[in-house]
Amino acid sequence: MIVRFKEKNAQIYHIGIKVKDYIYDITDQYPTVASFVGAHPDGWESNSMSLDGLPVFNEDEVMLGPPVDDGASVYLVGANYKKHAEEAGLDVPQTPVIFMKPTTSLIGSGESICLSKVSQQMDYEGELAVIIGRSAHCVGKGIAKKHVAGLTIVNDVTARDLQWVNLGKHRIVDWLSSKCLDRSTPVGPGIVSVNSVSNPHMLNLKTHLNDKIMQDSTTSLMVFSIWDLIEFLSARLTLRPGDIISTGTPVGVGGFRKIFLKPGDSLRIEVEKVGVLQNTVIND
Repeated sequence: MIVRFKEKNAQIYHIGIKVKDYIYDITDQYPTVASFVGAHPDGWESNSMSLDGLPVFNEDEVMLGPPVDDGASVYLVGANYKKHAEEAGLDVPQTPVIFMKPTTSLIGSGESICLSKVSQQMDYEGELAVIIGRSAHCVGKGIAKKHVAGLTIVNDVTARDLQWVNLGKHRIVDWLSSKCLDRSTPVGPGIVSVNSVSNPHMLNLKTHLNDKIMQDSTTSLMVFSIWDLIEFLSARLTLRPGDIISTGTPVGVGGFRKIFLKPGDSLRIEVEKVGVLQNTVIND
């Protein structure tokens, strides 16, 4: 697993390879996530890089950051599971609905989700995400797989009370206010090679809020596949190595059951073969 980490009380992130409880620092060769996945656009194996002589840290000595470089593009997909669209009172989209988040909204596994003062209704959304390894421009879905280097997990925390606004007679989504709040969106714990997952569209996804399973689904239920999303996005813009596409959340979010995050809550998102993303919740 590739991770982005820093020593405790430090400011600068490093790039590392996590092996069991140890993290090997590869920053001298790969100073960014983009440089690593760009060098391994088809994924990597456990023996792709020698660990001999590298600085090594015990996992307890460091803090994980989101495995996304500052300045990378973070794309997310709305209503990409039929039952989630239904629980939100929405029609199933006919084309992908894409929005973006700034990297200032991202945190790593183990960090605390900050409840913003501007929202009283923040909600979790467990998601599978992919990391682009090879630049993609006008890529057809048939070859889209060649542009994915790895996979990770996203918790697309959303401010439900800021999600909708009235514009004259129309009700529209305020993506900025509802999705982009500082230090609200966990990503991680790291990036696993695409080679370690035989089919990313056949993975179990579970979200735990405290001791209760809130989401229990499978990525086979996506409306638009990962390859559909890459085709759609790359027809409109160039996807770059290190960019991330989070593929939407399944049914079971809290907001439409009036369950909102509160200080002291613990969230755990598990995606089969990808890892576990864990965070607690605090007031900003």
